[in-house]
Amino acid sequence: MFITVKEALALPAMADAILVAGSEGLERKITSVNIMEVPGISRFVKEEELIVTTMYPIRENGNLKLALIPNLVEKGVSALAISPLNHDRDIPSVMVKLADEHAFPLIRLPMDTSFNEILNPILEQILDRKHIEVEHRYRARIIGDLLSGKISSKSQIIALSQYYNWGLSKGFLPILMKLDPNEYDHLRLQLHTFSDISEKCGIGGTIATDFEFGILLLIPYSDTNKCRTNLEKITKTYLEIFPNTFLGIGRPIADILELPKGLREAKQAATLSEKLPSFGRIVDFDSLGIYRVLAIGDDEDFNKKQTFVKEKLSALLDYDQANKTDLFLTLQEFFNEGGNSRKAAKKLFVHYNTMRNRLNLIEEISGIDLSVAEARLEMQVAIKIAAIL
Repeated sequence: MFITVKEALALPAMADAILVAGSEGLERKITSVNIMEVPGISRFVKEEELIVTTMYPIRENGNLKLALIPNLVEKGVSALAISPLNHDRDIPSVMVKLADEHAFPLIRLPMDTSFNEILNPILEQILDRKHIEVEHRYRARIIGDLLSGKISSKSQIIALSQYYNWGLSKGFLPILMKLDPNEYDHLRLQLHTFSDISEKCGIGGTIATDFEFGILLLIPYSDTNKCRTNLEKITKTYLEIFPNTFLGIGRPIADILELPKGLREAKQAATLSEKLPSFGRIVDFDSLGIYRVLAIGDDEDFNKKQTFVKEKLSALLDYDQANKTDLFLTLQEFFNEGGNSRKAAKKLFVHYNTMRNRLNLIEEISGIDLSVAEARLEMQVAIKIAAIL
């Protein structure tokens, strides 16, 4: 487990530390801490270490000072923190320059800093996160076993969950937060934050655990109106704090053994939120309309849908690409306006006759008759499936 250089600098023990160079490397990971008080320390350092030193061993050696930062960067060291021996002893400007060039955090500590006061809080943070990681793993395993069918007894799941003080005997509203993969490791360490937000918004006892590349939230659900009102506050707060996420809300589940169904719905809603911007970043399964049917399926079903879309739309899309036209967009707008050519023409800022000519060309290229209800339905369904494949 690790903390970032930025997080280390935010610790109370580092309150008087000053970042003098390498600000672009603040997201470097620290997995351990080492002290450099002998020459040639770069031979012994490990990747992702924070090195703390007084620079005493190389205080008079300009060549070693010049080579130090490039050597540490080559070894994958996370950052260098220097506690000068004298008030008037500045960090050499050449080291500052090299640290900026390599995006390597260079930190000045107060003189006479006790290294233990720096090392111990950072190591404690790393160990705490390792403990949290183990706990997350067991939580995720319980949910995973429930979803896979390894746990089929309600009494068994309740017994296993008591260790974490999960109240699984009540109903829940399942929410899946799909995260930016680049932020996943960071956000999954803040699972308590999700529960805290729910409590502040009026719903206590929310269960949060990591699931695939997301966070699964089980929000206690009893009073429908109260829960829905508070849920709006909760989800909006989540997005304010974690803006690069997509939230899918499943239907309420009365029994925890119904979680597989509720999670499927939440996952479907979150996926469509990500694929179709028109839905927004918070999507309720009940609001998906026809997409509740279109998005369901296994690999075989996916292949069938892909074939259907290709049969109905490939000729039109190929024509658009070859001739730099917008016939596909024209057809979409035609359907969006309920098949009203005049309204669609206004939306596209074209003359009505131009709209009619485009629709005639679409019929010719696609081999369909837009006056036939069945043909219109097939094309509309193909367009909707294409948006989520």
